[in-house]
Amino acid sequence: MLDSRPLEDPADIRKDQRRRSRRSARWVMVAIALLMLGMALVDHLLAPPGESRSFISLSLGGVALLYLMLQSRPRRWESPLMVMGVLVFTVWAVHSYGSVRSASTQALLGAVVMAGTYLSLRALWATTAAGVLILGGLTWAEAGGHLVKAGFAPDLRFWLMGSVIIAVIGALLHHTRKATDEAYLRQLNQMEERLRLEHERDRSQRRFQRIFRLNPTALMIQFAGTRTVLEVNPAFERDFGYPVDQLVGRSAGTFWADEPSWQAHCQRLFETGRTGWQNADWRRSDGQVIEVLVSSELNEDPGGLMILTTVVDAPDAQGASGALTA
Repeated sequence: MLDSRPLEDPADIRKDQRRRSRRSARWVMVAIALLMLGMALVDHLLAPPGESRSFISLSLGGVALLYLMLQSRPRRWESPLMVMGVLVFTVWAVHSYGSVRSASTQALLGAVVMAGTYLSLRALWATTAAGVLILGGLTWAEAGGHLVKAGFAPDLRFWLMGSVIIAVIGALLHHTRKATDEAYLRQLNQMEERLRLEHERDRSQRRFQRIFRLNPTALMIQFAGTRTVLEVNPAFERDFGYPVDQLVGRSAGTFWADEPSWQAHCQRLFETGRTGWQNADWRRSDGQVIEVLVSSELNEDPGGLMILTTVVDAPDAQGASGALTA
């Protein structure tokens, strides 16, 4: 088994996941801002005169910095803003380069991965649909000659743009992998802890069953809600002559020869949780009324609240009371 970790509150788990997600998003946005700054510098230095598109990279880097500033405040729209920014700047870049076959088109995939990492399932589907529609619209525009004339020179800028997008997607997938591994590890630890608790419970129940059945004193277990018999031990069958199949589901009040005494016993039990030893007249299976001492106690059980009743003959009253005191 794994090394056991303490059971965690679900609210604490969700809070920790949000904290990890925000920290990961901050590092991704820092990386995007730095990479876009580098892209803008390379584009400005290497692009032919009049063909520099560094302002696109700088604009997307500015959105990443805006994300970092907004994340420290109690808002929830900074991640959708970043995804929307990637989609908008992808359209801008593809339109500027003049072809959907440019490296900028890969940013649509990055937007979908980002939405899947940080947003809800509905937002993921919306981003996916938007990416498909944008790609279709740009393809139609290029096929109809509505874009500028494209240049397909495989230069350093093309390679750098594709590399940046691949690096960002890799970082997002790394975060998703870490989050999935952490959730899986927590689930394993929760399962291990649950198995341990169930094993201890089963062992305790087996121990109780042995004590219950081997005890020479008459014992009876009842449902607290209905006060019907759930189980009796062999000593109870022997002392009162009732077979087990006639006792299960039967009202415990039928053993009492005096109904008011039974009601008073139950009232004290539910008021204090236990009755202590009380004198009572009980009826055996042959109709004979005998004097006994009865003690009942409420007990918690996975199946609900139970009543454990102990019954001894009245001549054993002094010994039973002394054993209880000890």
